[in-house]
Amino acid sequence: MMKKRNNQKKPPKMDMPFLEKFMVAPDNYEIFKFGGISLRDDERGLRTMLQYFPDFFTEEQIKENMKHYNLQTMFNLVKKYFKKEYGYVGTEIELSNRYQNTINSYIYNDKTKPAFVHIDELFESTVMAFLLAMFKWSKEFENLEIYGECFKYVLFLMNDVCIFGEMQSESANKALLETVNGDIQILQLAEDCYWTIVVFSLAHEIAHAYLASIGKKYSKKHPEKEEYDADMIAYHIVLKIIIEEHGKSAMLEDYTYLAPMMYMDFFDLYYYTDRVLYKTWFYDPEHPLPIKRKNRLFTIAYKDKYIFESENGNHLYGGFLDVYDEYKDQLLLKMERRKLDAILHIEEREKIRRNRDDEGRSD
Repeated sequence: MMKKRNNQKKPPKMDMPFLEKFMVAPDNYEIFKFGGISLRDDERGLRTMLQYFPDFFTEEQIKENMKHYNLQTMFNLVKKYFKKEYGYVGTEIELSNRYQNTINSYIYNDKTKPAFVHIDELFESTVMAFLLAMFKWSKEFENLEIYGECFKYVLFLMNDVCIFGEMQSESANKALLETVNGDIQILQLAEDCYWTIVVFSLAHEIAHAYLASIGKKYSKKHPEKEEYDADMIAYHIVLKIIIEEHGKSAMLEDYTYLAPMMYMDFFDLYYYTDRVLYKTWFYDPEHPLPIKRKNRLFTIAYKDKYIFESENGNHLYGGFLDVYDEYKDQLLLKMERRKLDAILHIEEREKIRRNRDDEGRSD
């Protein structure tokens, strides 16, 4: 036992209110805002980029790029355009970004505490990896080795990451980057589309707060209409940024204008994989199916007031859809032939289903 030194100060006395504060169970606000952990390692990310793309970047260029393109910068840009387009000043809305085992974004807005938008670290890594694999697959569709590796990686993302919420390991990231193999074109395409999806997601969540602020009401018979409205507002913000920032800072490239549709396809593949592997059917009356949301977005994209170069974007999305369809065909075929038995996590999936059913009954 250590002896107490004569000059050692006594610890400050803690009164009961201080103790009581930490003995009280956290409310939902604290759980959602401060829950989770951070797995972000920018230094490791920098080293990885230099390792796999040594001929295209310097350390200084990567650091400068990280200052220009980051989640907070995009969040501020979205709020700027909400003020400009809708007169909505959401300065009180904060940004939350930790690993909470979800690929979904959400807004917490209980009208009493500061609202915050959450973009999960898992969302960030998964969407970027998904785009890298899909674009590489599309580009080298005839290369059977690349074809196989990309299919397996997308399946890994859908099964292990999306369904079970597991962050990709360093070895998984290495496997993907070795498949991409220093292809700077694929990296740039994926990064550009990724940031457009981030902006769309942030704008979608802030749109919920905006709709609440103007007193927009939705009937219980059609609760999904709020999601459609938030999508329309978010996509308008995306297209306005593409048009008005072009030639300036070029925060979003015009050829990425269909990236929000790719995001809907991402969720569609997630739900499809869950259905094929585990017979789980997506149902949420407040959230329409991704295909329905995507079709609504298309009605916005081709309005006359949005004028920009769309040919490259159409071509990129066409190639994306080719492998989107191919993934579905191959997944079903391999499942029917029992070639996916080794990757199934039946018991874990059933446990998740039971937990969600219990939560639904407790609500």
